[in-house]
Amino acid sequence: MALTHQDIQAIQNVTKNLCSDETVIKGDNIPVETLNSNGKIVESNEYEVIDKINGTTQAIAVAPVIDGKTDYSQTAIVVAGTQLIGKEGFGEEAWNSTKNVIEARSGLTPQVDDISDFYDSTAAKLEKDHGGGSISNMSGFSQSGPAVAKVAAQHQVPKITNFMDWGASSSLYSKDNPKGITAEEKTWLDKHATIYMDSTRDVTYLDGKSHGD
Repeated sequence: MALTHQDIQAIQNVTKNLCSDETVIKGDNIPVETLNSNGKIVESNEYEVIDKINGTTQAIAVAPVIDGKTDYSQTAIVVAGTQLIGKEGFGEEAWNSTKNVIEARSGLTPQVDDISDFYDSTAAKLEKDHGGGSISNMSGFSQSGPAVAKVAAQHQVPKITNFMDWGASSSLYSKDNPKGITAEEKTWLDKHATIYMDSTRDVTYLDGKSHGD
């Protein structure tokens, strides 16, 4: 079963809660509900937790469970958005996350290193614990979006679904932003990434231009 954008959005909606919930651990099977605009459950899918982190960066890797069997070829890495100071406490993670979102206004967020490490960790766990698998989907929200795009393009992940990218245009490569998304990586993203913006419901390219342009 190929994961849809709606499936990824449903996982994205619960990523922060799943990451902060210490009772959710690797190997658990978890239900993820899809809600309609009225908040009613229209679908519930089951996923196995492959890996997760809960620090300045909050991310989870899951694979769908179909008829009682996990499909590791459809593993998805989903990264939550910024932990804002005040709204989500005043701990070190919130301070660092808020600092990163400010830095992302002029370059690729420092979160890219965490996300790259998490990709490597997930790939290693798939190989070690499950005899292989494939990271077929990646998703970011807000600040994490451009960093997810960078890592996904580096590894040529087939499907990238981001929501409300923050600092997308600032994340592109330049002399002042040497860790940014290169022209080659952007070519991959233009073919494989879908970015949803809540303000207009438009689907945009990484640089903010409409797919219709």
